[in-house]
Order: sequence, then structure tokens, then C-alpha cells
Amino acid sequence: PGGLPLVIGENVTVGHQCLLHACRIGDRCLIGMGSIVMDGAVIAADVLLAAGSLVSPGKLLEAGNLYRGNPAQKVRALTDQELEMLSYSAVHYVRLKNHYLDGIGISKPG
Repeated sequence: PGGLPLVIGENVTVGHQCLLHACRIGDRCLIGMGSIVMDGAVIAADVLLAAGSLVSPGKLLEAGNLYRGNPAQKVRALTDQELEMLSYSAVHYVRLKNHYLDGIGISKPG
């Protein structure tokens, strides 16, 4: 009650063993495996967060950049190819899920 919400945008890929706590993740982000995003942090759209990174409470990660480290620091702007990959990644995982469900005979949700 009274706490911050967790908000995850569209076409976001979240890697294995990530911890997202009371933060906001923008559209088309990729959160690398084992990353931790703390309370009040905001990750803008089109951000690639490298595996194992820690985003400190209240930190803003600016759109269109690669971040890594503990604490997460901006490394550089993403290339056009990397930006395309962010959009592809989430769609690809949905396709894999659908392929798996088709294979075991479970109908997909609407």
C-alpha cells in the first residue's frame, strides 16, 4: 500500500533471474540476465541493460543507450542494428512460446 508500482512497457525482454522492484521499464528494452533494477528507477525506451547490471534506486537510464555495471553506467548509444534487435527480441520470444504450446497441444490465449 502506498508503494511504487512495477510498470513494464511493450515489447520488453527480461532475462533469466532478473529482479525488477518498483521500477519503470520503457518500450523495447532488453534487461540482461541477472540484472537488478531498484525502487524508483526509470529505464526509458530502447535501452539495452547488460547482464548482471545494478540500476540504483531512483536512477534514470536515458533512451537509446547501452548501460552496464554495478552501478549501471552509460557505455554508448545503441547502433541502428541494436535498436532493431530490441524490437525483434520480444517478438521472437513470443514466437518460441507459441511454437512450444503448439507442440504440446495447448491452445494459445487470444
